[in-house]
Order: sequence, then C-alpha cells, then structure tokens
Amino acid sequence: MATERIALTQPIDSRTGSFSSDAYSSNCYFDSSSGKREYIKRPGLVAAAQVTPVTPPATLQSQGLTPYNGNLIAVINNTAYKINPTTYAVTTLGALSVSTSQSYFVRTFLDAYLFMQNKFNGYLLSKTGVSQGLITNDKVVNISIDNPGLNYSEGITLSFSASGVAATATVTNGNITAVSITSAGSGLTVAPTITINVPSTVTPTGTGFVGDYIIGVSSGTGIYVGMQASGTGVANNALVTNVNGTTITLSLPNTDAVSGTITFADLGSNGVLTSSLNAFPAGPYVSGAVFLDNYIFIGTTNNRIYNSNLGDPTTWEALSYISFEQTADTLVGIVKHLNYLVAFGNNSTQFFYDVGNAVGSPLGLAASYTSEIGCASGDSVVATSNTVLWIGKTKTHGKCVYAMDGVSATKVSTSNIDRHIEADDLSYVTAYCYKVSGHTLYILTLHNTQKTLVYDLDEKQWYTWTQYAMASNTQPNPGTYYESYFRGTYYAEINDVPYVLDDDNAKLYYFSTSIYQDDGQPIYCRSVTDIRDNGSTKRKFYGRCEIVGDKVQGGVMQISHTGNDYVSYSTPRSVDLNAPRAQVYLSGADRRRAWQFLCTSNVPLRLDAAEIDFRIGEMDQEQAVGGGTQYRK
Repeated sequence: MATERIALTQPIDSRTGSFSSDAYSSNCYFDSSSGKREYIKRPGLVAAAQVTPVTPPATLQSQGLTPYNGNLIAVINNTAYKINPTTYAVTTLGALSVSTSQSYFVRTFLDAYLFMQNKFNGYLLSKTGVSQGLITNDKVVNISIDNPGLNYSEGITLSFSASGVAATATVTNGNITAVSITSAGSGLTVAPTITINVPSTVTPTGTGFVGDYIIGVSSGTGIYVGMQASGTGVANNALVTNVNGTTITLSLPNTDAVSGTITFADLGSNGVLTSSLNAFPAGPYVSGAVFLDNYIFIGTTNNRIYNSNLGDPTTWEALSYISFEQTADTLVGIVKHLNYLVAFGNNSTQFFYDVGNAVGSPLGLAASYTSEIGCASGDSVVATSNTVLWIGKTKTHGKCVYAMDGVSATKVSTSNIDRHIEADDLSYVTAYCYKVSGHTLYILTLHNTQKTLVYDLDEKQWYTWTQYAMASNTQPNPGTYYESYFRGTYYAEINDVPYVLDDDNAKLYYFSTSIYQDDGQPIYCRSVTDIRDNGSTKRKFYGRCEIVGDKVQGGVMQISHTGNDYVSYSTPRSVDLNAPRAQVYLSGADRRRAWQFLCTSNVPLRLDAAEIDFRIGEMDQEQAVGGGTQYRK
C-alpha cells in the first residue's frame, strides 16, 4: 500500500467559470505556518436587527451600510435608516431618490457631516441632525465682488431681489472687501440681484475746537465710519474714523471752531456684487465618493470630478471641477489611495493630488502615474490597508482583479478566477474588505451569476464563500433553502464589531469567530480536490481515508469522490472528526479521482489534509508513489 496526503486547502480551478467541476475550497480561509497550510472555517453570521419588515421570499434591495457618529446608517430600497449598535433600535431617516444603485458614503472631518450619493442625487446628514437632506441648488452660496466701489461707509446694507436672502458687507477704506451670507434662502431658481444701500444723510448739531480731530454732535444715530463730514469749521474731505456715542473722530483737524449743523453723508458708488446659487453637479454620478484634504469629491459621467468648498460639503461652486481627460476614456469610479484621488476609466487610471489651487478644483494631475489599466466595474473598487482592489480591464479583451502596489496595478487574480469574472456581465457587483485573524479578505460578489469570490491578501489565495439561505422571488424556486452566494453584501465596522447587511431581506448581521453557523443555518465547508492519478492511469484501489486536523466534538465530515470528471459523486460517507482516527475504509477504485470533503456541523474547523492509502493494480511498485502533503499554489 502507498500513502498519499491530499491538502484540504485547494485553490480554485475552473475550466468553464463555474464550480460544477474542478477544485475549490469554500467557506474558509487558509493559515500558513512552519511549512503547513491549514483549512480554517470562516466566521459565522449572527442576526443583529431586522432593519425594516419584509417577509421572505419577498425582497427589499439593500444599497449600502456605513458607520457614522456612533451609529450605523443603512440604505434599503431607497430609504435611509439609523441603527443603534447597542440596542439595535432603528430610526427611519427618510426616503432617497429612486435608484437601483449602490449608495456611497464618506465622512467629513470630525464626523461633522456624512455625505452619500446614489448615482442620482447627493445627501448630507449632519452630526447634530436627525434626518438626511438632499443637496439642492436653490440657495445662494457665494457673492463675488466684481467692483469694490469707492467712498462707502461701514453703514451700507445689501438687499436682494429674492426674499429670504440676506448678507452683510465689510468696508475697508471705502472699498467693499468682503461679503458674508447670513441667510442663503431657499427655493430659488435664479441667482438674485444685489442692491447696495448707503445710509441716509444725517444733519446733527455739532461743536468742536480749532485744530481738534474730535467733535461732539447732538445725536450720533446714523453716523458711520467712512462717512464724509461737512459744515462750518469742518475740513473739506474729512471722514469719520470713529463713532463713540455722540463723540465723532475725524480724519482731518477742524479748520475753525465747529458750530451749527454738520452734514454726514455716505458718498459711496460704483460697487457691483453678484450672487450665485449652489452648483452641486447634476447626476448621473460614477461609483465612489472621496474625502481628501477637507474637500468632498464626486465624479460625473461627463468626465468631471467636482469638489465642495473647503471644509463645507453643503457648498459647491460651478467651476470647482477638474476633467478626466488625459486619455480618451470614460470615467467610471473614484477612490482615495494614500494622498491621491484615483480616477478609474474604462481603460485607464489617473492620479490626482492637492496642488492648492485657490480657484476652481484644488487638484492637479500626476501625469506620470497614468496607467493603461482601467476598471470594468466601479462597484468592485475597494480601498483598504494602503492598497486598492478592483476588477480591471485593458484595451484588449478580458477582465482581471488588480491590487494597487504604490501607484502601480498588480494582477492578483489567476486565470481560473478570471474565467469566473468573464462569465458574469458585471452589471450587479458588490465588494468590501474584512479582516479576520490577521487575514485581509477582499469579498467580491457577482450577483448575476450568484457567486462570491474571496481573495486573501495575506495568503494570496482565492476561496469561494456561500450561504445556506432562502431563495427570494428573484431567484429560482423562491421560498426554498439552497446553498447560494454569500448574502452579506455591505460591510461596516463600529465599536470593533464587523457588521454586514443582507442583500435582499433587510437583515443586519455581525461576524463572529465563536459562532459556527449563519443565523442558525449550517455553513457548508467544502474542499473539492483536483483530479489525481498519481502519475499513472492504471487503476488505483483505495483503502483507508483519514482526515488530519483538530479533533472537534460533534464534527462530522462527509467524504465522497468522483471518477468521471466531476459528473457525479459517490454516496457520501460520514467520518467522526472527534474519533481517535477519523477514517473510513474500502473507498473503491478509479483510474483518475477527485475527492470532495464536506462538513456542515455546528463546530469550528482547523484541518490539514486527507491521508489516503491506495494500491496500484497491475504493478507492485507502490513505494514509488505517494508521499507527504503537497500544497498547491
């Protein structure tokens, strides 16, 4: 008898872009140490809250999840909800515009605001507010000084052609130097015109001494710094420099004793002020939103990247944008990476950084970093741990998963993973990153082909995750349970608890490494091997098959095999994983065989290999085959 150890940590193989044939490992991650690679069961899901009622198989599409100001914010079926992560009390924030898109979130400095966009509209939730607000363009956000004018006093006021708008002007040395908006108004369709109103002329009685800069008046009401004084004894062109009750300070000394009526007049003229309304860009928008250097950035499908005013996400100006135009490409998504805003096109990637422009966009193009690798789905873009992962494509056919290494794109998917990606039209994709036990996982769900692909950035391995869940009305056989793609679609972490939102039943879960089921349903931990013939197509007669790994009470492994290229499998045989020897005997014969190992028990798993005894027919040279565990790359 020869003995062979087959690793349970099987990389994904695929000749057709499906899991119906070839090797793979599901619902696990691999852990390598001291030359070994162990199969570890993934964390289970614990139900935390039913965000809004829905009775399966009816569905409500989830669209996003994020932490904000000590709460979770979820978007489900175009409605925003706030969830308390301690009591799981749910507050309805309000309806959003109708969209089938994912929602994108970004928080501003010190959580002052949460910005979100759903590819059609933008919204802001303030730290002190209780409901979300649509960003509208019906208010005044800027007043420009086209001409500062001459000879104005500090008593000027501004009036607007639209009611509800108010502002104050600052005058320095007779010029208008600044305008502050005190009421932006609402419901405006055009920018209001501005009238500069000078204070009325006043004529109090005045007294003063020859050569003195100070005079007294019978009343100081209506007198402002910058007005010109005239009358008996007052020097020509003397301006008011200070008003203290009825004591007036002038810029020139009196030419004679001041007496009688003194005239104080504002001689200002020629000032021109122009108001402008908020200019939040019109949708549709591309995937993503970025907070960089106290600006919010959003991309539009006409290849522009707009920014808010510095530190003020409520205010957007029409000329505050930069174009995505270095290549003849179409913008599909933006993301923050290091100190760059990375803009993905269909076939190229461009990097922008803050160059401190005072007018327009603060961004400048880092032209030397432009890459001819684009993005096939903006919804696949995820930034994590000093890198970005996404489904990329080039000008040639084919799609792959890339990771950003510095400012360079590095392919991380294998040809087998690429076949899975190419089998999907990528019209409905979700992705996020989750870190568990030192492993950073990029969890990519292709909803149209109903599969979840998981890339381990530390092990550089790919797995598939599944979930035993009820089929919804949009799937075959609604109302029945089946092993589907992993349904935890949107991710957020708060209070060191990793949460995920189900894609269509409005249920919030959290990951737990001490729970070994998904909301009471089994986790299908499976390892399917590649086809093995031990270097010979002669018939092999299999004896003992033993599972090597941690002993676990209540754990049962079901072992089956296929000798006809994955067309059918043998009847599964159960092995007690807590037995001193977790093994079965008399495993039949095949010329070429693949094995399937499946455990659905509510127990933790840490497994290494399956040890198999076999004898090759027609020859007596078994000592030349077999050997230790061979871990595949």
